[in-house]
Amino acid sequence: MRYVRFALFGICFSILPLVASAQISSYYPPTPSPGLMLGVRGGLGITNEATPAYTNFTVGSRAGFLLGGQLDYWFTSTVAISAQALYDQKGDQLTGISPDNGYPETDDFVLNYLEVPILAKVALGSGGVKPYLFAGPSFGFLLSATDHQVQTALGYDQTVDVSPNFNTFDASLLFGAGVSYDLTPGGTQLFADAGYALGLVNVENTTNTQTNETLSSRDVRIAAGVMFPMQ
Repeated sequence: MRYVRFALFGICFSILPLVASAQISSYYPPTPSPGLMLGVRGGLGITNEATPAYTNFTVGSRAGFLLGGQLDYWFTSTVAISAQALYDQKGDQLTGISPDNGYPETDDFVLNYLEVPILAKVALGSGGVKPYLFAGPSFGFLLSATDHQVQTALGYDQTVDVSPNFNTFDASLLFGAGVSYDLTPGGTQLFADAGYALGLVNVENTTNTQTNETLSSRDVRIAAGVMFPMQ
């Protein structure tokens, strides 16, 4: 019996580290290895311009859509770099009195960009639902620009190309927050986020407009999408 007791004691002593390891792993899930994720995003941009230029007009926001792809590389389970390529509609709406003829006028400016944000991304938490923060530069390349002008009193309603009046490059500081949901551990991921882009450059081509004005883009970007692991 003495040897049986010693044997049982030895067995119990040997499995204690395994039990402890299992308990610790239940509290601290293993850290996923670094990985590459590719996906799509789409949403809405609420845009405006910061400018003192339009003395006869009230500047208002306009809504446009954004759509494109996203590539995330996770260095760790919490830190990543995110690159996006988006079709992004910017612009604004003006309401006021035309300085040319004194009649009420509205202008709807639509500026279409290829937008390329390069963002640092930090995930918070380790569960299937993870909030995250992001920040970084966003570079815009002008594709086209139009102005829908309306003067109801004169029966004037026309859309004109104003691309030459705008510079082909825009740069913004983009920052915001979102949340992701893992459909499967380490697998397909759904996400939704919102960010604010603060324009840093003058988007008006003052050489062509012959004015000394400054127009800086301002926009709120609200989007959702899906990401797929590449390994």
